[in-house]
Amino acid sequence: MAQKVNIAYYSTTKGVTQQQTDASMVYHGKVFRIPKPLFDEAVDVDFDKEIAELVQEIEEKGLEPLLDETTIERYETWDVESGDVWVMYRVPCAKS
Repeated sequence: MAQKVNIAYYSTTKGVTQQQTDASMVYHGKVFRIPKPLFDEAVDVDFDKEIAELVQEIEEKGLEPLLDETTIERYETWDVESGDVWVMYRVPCAKS
């Protein structure tokens, strides 16, 4: 690889999180599962409601979401064994 790549890895299972670094911005992530019987392409997802609830949860934890300056990321992955869908939101926040 010709260029230098920095990878920040923080294991929450070992009690180390990004909030313990000197980064000016931290990410609040939330993962949830949509069981296969509830997942249907015909079902509309109310993203505004999901984001509003997530932002409220983040603010209750004392973090300030940076909604106007950055992008909230949503990732989905399909569990090939169960057919469930796992969804993760990653919200950039100002470090307090």
